[in-house]
Amino acid sequence: MASEQTNEAKQPGVGGAAANGQGITRRKFIECAGALAALSALADSGSSLVGCQVADRLIMHTQTIVDDAGRELQIPTADAIQSIFFTSSLAQVYIVALIPEKLGGTASKFDEQELEYLPEGIEKLPYMGTLHNNDEIDREALLCEDIDIMFSISGVGLTTQNISEAEEIQAQTGIPVVLVDGSFDKVGKAFRFLGDILDRKARAEELAQYVDRIYAEVSSVVKTIPLKDRIPVYYAEGPEGLQTEPETSQHMLAFLEAGATCVADCEETYGGGMTDVSLEQVLKWDPEVIIAWDSEIRGGAYDDILTNKNWADIKAVKTGRVYAMPNLPWAWCDRPPGVNRIMGLQWICNLLYPDVYNIDIIERTQEFFDVMLGVELTREQALKVVGDSYPPVPRVKL
Repeated sequence: MASEQTNEAKQPGVGGAAANGQGITRRKFIECAGALAALSALADSGSSLVGCQVADRLIMHTQTIVDDAGRELQIPTADAIQSIFFTSSLAQVYIVALIPEKLGGTASKFDEQELEYLPEGIEKLPYMGTLHNNDEIDREALLCEDIDIMFSISGVGLTTQNISEAEEIQAQTGIPVVLVDGSFDKVGKAFRFLGDILDRKARAEELAQYVDRIYAEVSSVVKTIPLKDRIPVYYAEGPEGLQTEPETSQHMLAFLEAGATCVADCEETYGGGMTDVSLEQVLKWDPEVIIAWDSEIRGGAYDDILTNKNWADIKAVKTGRVYAMPNLPWAWCDRPPGVNRIMGLQWICNLLYPDVYNIDIIERTQEFFDVMLGVELTREQALKVVGDSYPPVPRVKL
């Protein structure tokens, strides 16, 4: 277990007028008086441990939690948390869904297309960096923007790297970093944990029930599909479509959870993924379906795969089963491998097995944006998001 952080560099909710030499405020006096009364009652009952916890909450505005890495942390109470940041855009998705008004900055740079599908106000926030792909977070910006708490959320089980990164940021800034396991089957639990910390229990429960329902729904369908009948998929990444992921990569996990099999027999590139492969290898694998980055937003090879004669002999191209992954406001299956994958699960499963998972993907897109982001899409907007990625949808530019 990691040692408890003292948070001496920054104590959110502590100080105020009194810390600036202006004396104690009336509100602080009332809070302290209430705390002392509670402590007195607890002292009479002999409960010293609980008394310390009440003192932390009522006087110091802190609470002690144990995060998903088993680390005991002292963090601000919900009323003292005004500004939140995260170690990556993966965790950012959770906070955007749960409590966007307390975002202290962004871990990704959004363009106008992406902002159209996000809650209002995000365009005004400063970009402060990310730890993804060995990038850096601006530590000075964290302090300048008065960040009270940070979250590090994983797409798979937490790693020693997640823990060491959190410890390093805490040591440098005094800001507590809470580690949360965001594995597919724990997304609902992650929302509930965040809701407890941030006093957004009702909203967290709404989100948790939604993601739990979708995950259980897709999982139950996939279990009915024999392994021999599962469809081989090639994930075409990069501008030429010649980078991909093996089945061990977390970037492939949404495809596998949705019932696909991975044709790529290659080494995993740890961190950002995207292993280089040759066209000869793809021809040998001969996938039935190709999922590619779209050409317009992500600069992928979707258009080239459809029109380049070098790809023409692959089964997926010959049968017209090449699709562009939707990307607004995030890629649906990975990057980040966060809550956005819940939409990717539905899309992939319905794309591959419409007979057993018969849903209206346009309606499900509208539901996702409404529930997860509080954004109401018209059917035309949902069609634009889905784009060239679903057979029943006319392949037109809207």
